[in-house]
Amino acid sequence: MGTRFLVRKPVAARRPSPAEPLLIEPAIAGAGVLVLLVMWAAILPNWRRGLELFILFIPFSGAVELFLYPASWPVLIKDILFAIPAYIGFAMSGELARTWSGLPRSVASLLFLFVGIVLVQALNPAGPGPVATLIGLKVWLFYLPMLLLGRAYVRDRASLRRLSRMMIGLIWLPCGIGILQWLLSLAIGYHRAITIFYGAAAIAATQGFAHFNVGLMRIPATFAFPAQYLLYILCMFVPVLGCVGIESDARWRRICRGSLWLLCVAGFMTGTRSAFVIIPLMLFAFYMLRRGALGLLWAALLMAGLFAVVLSISGIDLVGLAQMETDLSQHYAIGQAGEIADALRLTWVGRGVGTSTGAARVAKDDPTEFVAFEGYYAKAVAELGIAGCAIVIGLQVALLLWALRIRGQIAQTAVRPYGDAVAACILLFLIYNYKGPVLHLDPANMLYWLFVGVLFSLPEAEAVDVQPAVTNWSNDRVGVSRSWAADTAIGGSK
Repeated sequence: MGTRFLVRKPVAARRPSPAEPLLIEPAIAGAGVLVLLVMWAAILPNWRRGLELFILFIPFSGAVELFLYPASWPVLIKDILFAIPAYIGFAMSGELARTWSGLPRSVASLLFLFVGIVLVQALNPAGPGPVATLIGLKVWLFYLPMLLLGRAYVRDRASLRRLSRMMIGLIWLPCGIGILQWLLSLAIGYHRAITIFYGAAAIAATQGFAHFNVGLMRIPATFAFPAQYLLYILCMFVPVLGCVGIESDARWRRICRGSLWLLCVAGFMTGTRSAFVIIPLMLFAFYMLRRGALGLLWAALLMAGLFAVVLSISGIDLVGLAQMETDLSQHYAIGQAGEIADALRLTWVGRGVGTSTGAARVAKDDPTEFVAFEGYYAKAVAELGIAGCAIVIGLQVALLLWALRIRGQIAQTAVRPYGDAVAACILLFLIYNYKGPVLHLDPANMLYWLFVGVLFSLPEAEAVDVQPAVTNWSNDRVGVSRSWAADTAIGGSK
């Protein structure tokens, strides 16, 4: 993944040319207003419906953006139709105070500090201008309330299972399309295959049909660009790996097992070089938390089998890939530290929200002054200063420590695998943010905070169904004994 790849959003960051129409067609605008009114009327009295619709729309939001390319406003559709009314409905539901009071004080304090430093930097006189600052505020803070919605949504194992099934059931469509795009690229050519799906927008969706000599090709699937696709896959490991303890339906257990393999194969076929490092890291972290040394052994065997399957059907050069990943790891280990040093040389106190946000580049008062930083922590230094970067890192570390603590509280329960999966996800993003602004890209920016909220709901959710949890966990163990090898693939046994 080349420099600045992650900070560029080819659809949202594009400045329309004077020849392009600036107004939406009246018929489209009228239909949009009608849909908006219907959605808000349905969501405001039931914010959970809004959250569910938001989750259902995530895998297709990028496809909508590409379909309406080169317009930049479609990136806001999911927020205007689903997120904003869900936030308003939640605030009016009377659940806000109870949900917030249930968060640990250390996490709540760090959240306050985080929001505070971002708001202070929004007033920085060295900032990029009002419009760019508003864009920067959205990128930093807009999806933070998903933490509260995720915690309030999960009240028991039934609601957790419903949330997981919604996500798992959707995985197959974008991942299936992504794999199809790869296979078609091998059969009829990369340019032709992606153009069949997205026409003129195919160039933007693939970063100019970027590919590598080892056989990797940028594959967007149903997303605006491949980085979004990979981040979606990484997030979907949480429900797939976590639901094993709460899922007693045999059909859904089979779907989960298949989804795990599908996510891995599709992830390696996104064409993003970091996938071959970050996906194994996610699985190794999860299985280590699940079963210690035995889990690491199982993860190693799983990875070996997956690499054999992917390399046999993808046309990727194994030797070249190994050398490329080695060089890439060395480059980012050193290069990103240098990027943080560059940000520190630029400023210690921060230059203001939006000054290094890719989506805000075209809205700056003087776009020539834009200085892009690929890493999330380098960007935090540039926009929020050393203090802001320390708060950003401190918040993620605190969430990881609480995830490990909650694992102890829910040990030997049906929701324990979910705690392991969320903990692995938090650790993964803590590391991955060093390379790129992961928490500022769709859909990781929304799903990360949603899963954090789910994490804090797990002890209470298990307590509500403590007796059914014991019964069903025993039944699940019987099922595991009948097909141990298959269920082990998603961490079902310990």
